[in-house]
Amino acid sequence: MLLKPHIARLGMMGALLAFGSWYLDPNEDHALEVPLQFHDVAATSGCSNTHSKVKLSEKFDNIMPWLSSVGAAVCAGDFDRDGRVDFYATNSGRNSQNRLFRNLGNGKFQDVAATAGVADCNREGASMDAIFFDYDNDGDEDLYVVKWGASNILFENQGDGTFRDVTQRAGVGFWGYANGVIAFDYDRDGLLDLFVANYFADSIENPATGELARSDLWNPVSTRIMHSTFTHAVNGGRNVLYKNMGDGTFKDVTIESGLGHTGWSLDAGSGDLNNDGWPDLYVANDFGADELYFNTGASENPPRFRLVIDPDGHPGIGNDWWKGMNVDIADVDGNGRLDIYVTNILARRYKTDEGNMLWLNVADPSKVGGCKFINVSPQAGTNDGGWGWGGKFCDFNNDGLMDIFAVNGFATGADPNRTYWYQLQEMVTQTKNNAADVHDWPEMGDRDLSGYETSRLFMQTQSQSGGGDRKKHLQKNVDGRMITVPHFEEMATASGVGDLYNGRGIALADIDDDGDVDMYVANQGAPNCLYRNDLFSVDGTITRDDAHWLGLLLIGSPEVGYRIGDRSFRTSLDAIGTRVELFVNGQRQIRELTYCNGFASQSEKRMIIGLGKSRAIDSLVVRWPSGRIERVSGKELPIDHYHAILEVKKSTDLVGKKE
Repeated sequence: MLLKPHIARLGMMGALLAFGSWYLDPNEDHALEVPLQFHDVAATSGCSNTHSKVKLSEKFDNIMPWLSSVGAAVCAGDFDRDGRVDFYATNSGRNSQNRLFRNLGNGKFQDVAATAGVADCNREGASMDAIFFDYDNDGDEDLYVVKWGASNILFENQGDGTFRDVTQRAGVGFWGYANGVIAFDYDRDGLLDLFVANYFADSIENPATGELARSDLWNPVSTRIMHSTFTHAVNGGRNVLYKNMGDGTFKDVTIESGLGHTGWSLDAGSGDLNNDGWPDLYVANDFGADELYFNTGASENPPRFRLVIDPDGHPGIGNDWWKGMNVDIADVDGNGRLDIYVTNILARRYKTDEGNMLWLNVADPSKVGGCKFINVSPQAGTNDGGWGWGGKFCDFNNDGLMDIFAVNGFATGADPNRTYWYQLQEMVTQTKNNAADVHDWPEMGDRDLSGYETSRLFMQTQSQSGGGDRKKHLQKNVDGRMITVPHFEEMATASGVGDLYNGRGIALADIDDDGDVDMYVANQGAPNCLYRNDLFSVDGTITRDDAHWLGLLLIGSPEVGYRIGDRSFRTSLDAIGTRVELFVNGQRQIRELTYCNGFASQSEKRMIIGLGKSRAIDSLVVRWPSGRIERVSGKELPIDHYHAILEVKKSTDLVGKKE
């Protein structure tokens, strides 16, 4: 159901995924036609926050810069339902205050965290990540904050600008060391579930008693808190899957769902990777292989997650550098399948040439899930992300090609030439890759470890005419067949993104409703950045005729079930997992609403789809998690505007029915 039209501000759920791209013609020869220019307006807009780092027990002082290297997170949402996107930014120091920046609509923000009741989150433990999501389908965006060394917190939105803590009643107060969280509807019942990615183990052996004890990193019983190896560690925290029961409570279904791994997880991402209608899960692990899980909902009830094992018997989908830190999922090459971007480490000065991974999803009936993932990042030009953290897909210049923004930097020392890397390598050699005891680590002090780096803005371009070698470069031979590899050019500094902070979380959002995507970056122990995208002029007038766009707000109808066979399915009000097919000039491209993906971050829920020079779309097909299919004529969707689409309550279309 289309809610008419030309919506500049949407008062119901006005935070949407800033996510999308459109391949007008992947065979057409074009270079980058629409340049970008970003300006950091964090300080002048009133949403500046200097992240405070966590400080643990003095027993860990020798590597405190390492241990305090995470915690800067940001999530985007419209908590007050005024149609303008707001930001929630975390701090991690003891007794520090988290920030809730309300968008005032005039280019200004105001911190209202204290009056809203969501500031005081660090009396115990340390905030690490947060997401807005509507867990009770009442139209208000609730807030979930995950922490180190303390219970996670669920804040229920009261609808009057304030929140209340409902953690105990909801049953989601897991005590551990969470670094990431996503909301998704893994069983398609119209209720958003939670997956929490944990890092340190929540319990360790007490050497005085030989028994397991709670691992309190502020008051430790042992200094053996670190990873057992740098490549195959499984002594981290257990991840948690909470099923939303629909009565205000959640149930821990981790073990029965097949997700009881105890690696050192930093992030997770969800999306329908094998096109069977069910959300799959990719978990990025530090010091061990990443994990890909296919959802079995198409064949099992209740659904479980099946771990993909590579030909060598390891979890994962191919060469893995054991330092996964970010997961984002989108169709980057226009083949109708969702691809994966995982950040890692590439530090040429240390001869560490692993780099970020761009996993292209290619159809392969012989593989589990009917697809094969191929890392084309070196060929595509997206692997050199430095010491990578957050990374997001987005069409930043609305030219119809998906780009990638990635932040980096580990610990900035007093002198970039006085590095900790060589002491670290010596320790690894001496301990034979066993790094569990902090006492075995050399003093880090004020040494540098991949600080002083700029972020990366990988802008996708099409091949240029006359470039024979370039044409060959865009092809990769995989098992005897050639696949097209997208090509990117790094343009961060040229586009105005030149800060040298250690970036962590990235929230993508259109803060001024002008149809281009802006970026809020949470920096570790440093001021944040709000990069306003000046692709369009301040008043929203399009300045280039080759940068048209279509904005979508998807609203599910969870109150109405839809039966397929002997099972009933629903769509959450947030509409997470909804897939959109856009048709322009006879071409098709897909988008999927997965706004929680990305390290320590969440983007808004609006889909902004770049159309390039196209002045209209042919049609739009929306496939809801309930199984309903909504078709909208292009005549009903004028371009260069936002539109709200509500899931219809009656439909004769079934998933899988011939169209």
